[in-house]
Amino acid sequence: MYRIPDSAVAELASDAEALDRVTRVLGPVEVVIDRSWPHGEARVVEVRTRGDEHAIVKWHRGGRNYHRELEAYQRYVPALGGDAPRLVASDDRLQLLIVSRVPGEVVDGTEAAHDPAVHRRAGEVLRRLHDSTPAVVNDHFGDTLMAKFAYWADRVGDAVTEAELDIAERIAAGSLDLGPLPLVPAHRDNSPRNWMLGPDEHVRLIDFAAVEFEPWAVDLFRLEQREWLDAPLLREVFLDGYGRRPDARDEAVLHCFHAVQAVATIAWALEHDDAAFAAQGREMLDRLLGETLY
Repeated sequence: MYRIPDSAVAELASDAEALDRVTRVLGPVEVVIDRSWPHGEARVVEVRTRGDEHAIVKWHRGGRNYHRELEAYQRYVPALGGDAPRLVASDDRLQLLIVSRVPGEVVDGTEAAHDPAVHRRAGEVLRRLHDSTPAVVNDHFGDTLMAKFAYWADRVGDAVTEAELDIAERIAAGSLDLGPLPLVPAHRDNSPRNWMLGPDEHVRLIDFAAVEFEPWAVDLFRLEQREWLDAPLLREVFLDGYGRRPDARDEAVLHCFHAVQAVATIAWALEHDDAAFAAQGREMLDRLLGETLY
């Protein structure tokens, strides 16, 4: 059964508590920059030790995201080696993680976000994450997806019409006919905003708070909705790097997933007063409805 996110009711640990814990692990530190997202689901700061070593400190509002990310760092991320941060320490009480700061800068918003070589390397890294543990065959993907749809549809209010929700629900319900599917540890926010491009030209993957077992193709979704929309070459070279292309069943998974993500994005963004993200969700929904109606 799909579990309701707990972030809306949880409290973030204070900066003082978090940095006190960091000091006990790393010694005295200086905050270099606050890298937190405006939505407030977590605090993320980069710190520097007296030895001039940098680390990322992240503490979550919700226990679900914390435990997903901790498990990812413990079980799946080590397969990426130096192409992902390394877990340094964790604190269950504060829902806090200390990880290494990987070299380079975030790809999003730079020319590298549209560089075929970067997309190819990102595909290679994602494949290693997916292959970090054997796939698990599961026949409940459709049930889980429909539970997620129901949760978000109930929260989207009048931002989506009943007619639009009915169409989206019918599309999502196609997942019930897909049968058993192999699931892998999917990043679920795979996009240039979570790619770091280093001076060595390596693409490194960061932010594992959304990792769950899903069909591999769901990690193509965000790219298909943004960077790949008008750039099929980027999709091709990414898939070359990944070493696999979606078949008809994978495309069906993506179509059903699209219906849920569009509604979920709108609802989540409105609840977090993020107008720009809500507009992206609306565009996702319009593309889905356009494909369906025309």
